[in-house]
Parts: sequence; structure tokens; C-alpha cells
Amino acid sequence: MRIRRLHPPRHGLLAALVLALVYVSAAATASTPLLQLGPITVANDTATVAGALASGSSTGTLTVNGQPVGVDAAGAFSATVPLNGASTLALGLREGGTAQQTTFQVPLTGSLIPAGVLDSLEQAGISLLAPTGIGNGDPLTVSGGVLDHGNLSSLTLNGKDLLGTLGSGTFTVQVPGTTKVITLSATDKNGTSQIIQTPVSVPAAVAAKDAVGVRFARIAFSTKNVRKTHRVRMIVTVRDLRGSLVKGASVSVRSLKRGRLLRTPKSGLTGPRGSTTIVLPLRAVAFGSRLTVNTVAKTPSAKVSRKGGVRIPKTKHKGKTRHS
Repeated sequence: MRIRRLHPPRHGLLAALVLALVYVSAAATASTPLLQLGPITVANDTATVAGALASGSSTGTLTVNGQPVGVDAAGAFSATVPLNGASTLALGLREGGTAQQTTFQVPLTGSLIPAGVLDSLEQAGISLLAPTGIGNGDPLTVSGGVLDHGNLSSLTLNGKDLLGTLGSGTFTVQVPGTTKVITLSATDKNGTSQIIQTPVSVPAAVAAKDAVGVRFARIAFSTKNVRKTHRVRMIVTVRDLRGSLVKGASVSVRSLKRGRLLRTPKSGLTGPRGSTTIVLPLRAVAFGSRLTVNTVAKTPSAKVSRKGGVRIPKTKHKGKTRHS
């Protein structure tokens, strides 16, 4: 894992304003605490906790030691949860409509944990941006920042230390392209921790111009009614190297033996589900033999080909579908 410090730009007032905006963005958690927590009481292997979500928000979901906790219209909550022998209280928060989750872990060091136990972490202003550069195994770039790390005893990203290399307060880290979850973990000097987790998400479908490489997900041949229509249908489905369906990829097919088709099949463009149908018009000589074709799929930046085929029946029977 490589860590690169972000140094202040040196291009006058405009650069200073740009840098200021970066810090304001990274500091959202500092100016607006995610969670305001009151005193925690511990008795008979249970913990009673109350507080409020950021800015009175009621759109987030909250769990305490894995148990869902209701939040009222003003964002306030109160709960008594069993500890089952646990020595830590874990409060998990997920904002509505986001995949990122923040968890605060509070050590239960006595029967009463005073309010403000999260203050040092909130003041640190820890932020984590969604990873960029999601691709075909190339490293991912992860960025974030910490406004004030003076009260932190540790700061790690996917287990690697950042605190000793934080420098200006922002960071850019490269992690392996196979990474599924980005985890930023900070612990203050009292042992309370904040853990931010962001999954590395892959879009279900992308336009051909945004695809990362290209590959065939499925090629199916249908010989249904072939004796009547003298046509074979091919259904070709295309994905990129991340697994996203590709819309707008060009698909073309040609026979590997001359004289089997009446003409070169018309090319097609894949639709929203990554598929297109190609019709192969047959000559009489193709019946009773195997039709072998070469299929090519293209995007503006990548190309793939595959050879495959299907046997064309010489007598009437119900059509069937084979895969190649």
C-alpha cells in the first residue's frame, strides 16, 4: 500500500481557496457531529444509552450492539440493550441512501460513562471518500482526512498505519484492486474508536464508453423453427472486467466456413441488460452440419472475440438452445 501526502498548492489566492474547500469537505463530521451521546449507565449486564443523530436527522439507521434502535422525528433515541458479557458498546450509524457505515466503540470501564465520551473523535473530523479507479485489478485510490489528530492514538486504513504519515491532515492511499471494503479506523487516547466502512461498489450496468475492458458473459444459439425460417438466432450478453453489464457494445458475427450463410449477419448493439440478438441466415448446405462462427464484441477502448457454434439439424424437430 502506497501513501502519498497532499501538499498545499502554491499558486496564490485561488489555490488557497481550493485547499480550504478540501478541508471544509473533509471536516463535515467535525462541524456537525454524527452522534451526540448522553451518559451511559451499566447495570446487571445491560447498558442504557440515549442521544441524538446529527442535526436532528431521522433519516439514518442506528444499532446498539447489533440491536436496531428507533429514532424519532427529531433524531433522538433512547435504548436499554443486553451486553451478554461484552465490555464494549458499539453504536452503528448509517445515513439514509448511503452504503457507508460509521461505528463508534465505547469501552465500558465502569457503571457510568459520562456524556462527551465521543467528543475527541468528533473533534478529530475524520472523513473517508468513496474509492476511485475501480477497474480490472489495478490499484484503487482512497482519499480522506483528519482535521485534528492530536487526541488520536492510532489511525489505520485496512490495517495499515496512517497516523505516522498523515502530514497535512489529508491522505491519498492506494490499495489492491481486489479490495472489497475500505475500513478507516481511529482510536482516541481513552480507547474509544470510530470505524468508517465503505464497500467498493461496482455498477450493475455501464455505457460502453465507461466500461473497463469487455468480456462475453453468455452466448446462446437457438435453432427453434430453423427448418421453417432458415435462421439461427444468437443471444450475446457482454460484461466488463468488473462484472458490469455493458450497454452500447458493438457485436458482430461471421461464419468460419464460407458458403454456410446467405450473407454477413447484421451487427448489433447491446441494450440496457448487456444483450443483443444476432440473426444468422442459413444456406441449405448448412443443414445437417455444425455451424461455427467467430463473435466479436467492441467498446471504444476494448475488444474481445470468441469462436463457437451449434449443430444445425437436417430433419424437422423442436428447436433447442445450446450455449457456447
